[in-house]
Amino acid sequence: SVLEGRAPARAAEHLAAARREGLLGGPGRGAAPPGSQEASDAAKHREMQAARDGLRQSIGALEAVTKVVDDDTELFDSIKDQYSTFSGRLHDASKLLGQLKRRTEEDSKYIRWSFWVFIGVCAYIVLRRLKVFRMIFFGVNMTVWTGSTAAGTASGIAAQLYAA
Repeated sequence: SVLEGRAPARAAEHLAAARREGLLGGPGRGAAPPGSQEASDAAKHREMQAARDGLRQSIGALEAVTKVVDDDTELFDSIKDQYSTFSGRLHDASKLLGQLKRRTEEDSKYIRWSFWVFIGVCAYIVLRRLKVFRMIFFGVNMTVWTGSTAAGTASGIAAQLYAA
């Protein structure tokens, strides 16, 4: 009964060992004939040369990509410098426009005052030409004369009434 329990385990070990030897080229495989060994070495050599050539092509492609990336980096740096210059000039221009706006606002104030002075001078010239000032002077003069005459007459009448 103890031997019966070990038999399947031994059979499984023997089967696993046989599989390992088949995979690893154990005693069941045998040695390769000398001619096929040279052919195998030549095939491996060709495979390695093909791999080397593939790696060289990959390296060449990577170098070309690196050159393109470097060129793009230089282009981006020059664009960045141009944008930096543009930004500085734009900042200076905005300062100048702010100063110009302030000056324009001050000038517009002076222009308004100058306009009203001009309108006043024009009104003076028109009123003088139409002799409105003489009529105003005459009206004020007549009012003062009438007032003083009326006051003089009233005081004269009052003096005669009180004297009597």
